[in-house]
This record gives sequence, structure tokens and C-alpha cells, in this order.
Amino acid sequence: MFLSPRHAEIIQMAKDNGRVLVDDLATHFSVTPQTIRKDLNDLCDQRLLTRIHGGALFPSGIENMEYEARRKIAADEKEAIGRAAARL
Repeated sequence: MFLSPRHAEIIQMAKDNGRVLVDDLATHFSVTPQTIRKDLNDLCDQRLLTRIHGGALFPSGIENMEYEARRKIAADEKEAIGRAAARL
């Protein structure tokens, strides 16, 4: 699979930040938002990013994690939410 330098940089930015936004990328690369939308759609078609409204996310792979590993992610926050809900 061939990636243009811009596509490679978009993927790296998404990996570093978790997500990228169309307007930010258009400014960064000095291209139109339409060009960035096309780039993001191409990268999503290759399953390198996941499209969201206004941008794209770097796939976290969490859906492929074992249950026990997912259960431990943000466990304290989940417990606090559960306690708050129980008080209602």
C-alpha cells in the first residue's frame, strides 16, 4: 500500500493526538477542507483511520481487546459513575 507523504503525516498526527480535524489539517497543509476530506475518506477506506464528523480517529483497537483488559480501562471512573448512579 502506497501512502503519500501527506497521508503518512495525517496518520502520524492521528496516532499522536488520537484524532485529527478537517479544518486543522487543511490549515496545516495549506489545502482546502475538501482535499482533506478526500484524504481522510481514502485513509478510512484502507482502514487506517475511522471517520467521525469533522475529522477522523486513529483506531484504538479496543474492540479487539479481551474483556478483562477492557474492564480495567478507566476502572476508577467507571466505579465513581456507578456510585453516583446508585445514589439517584
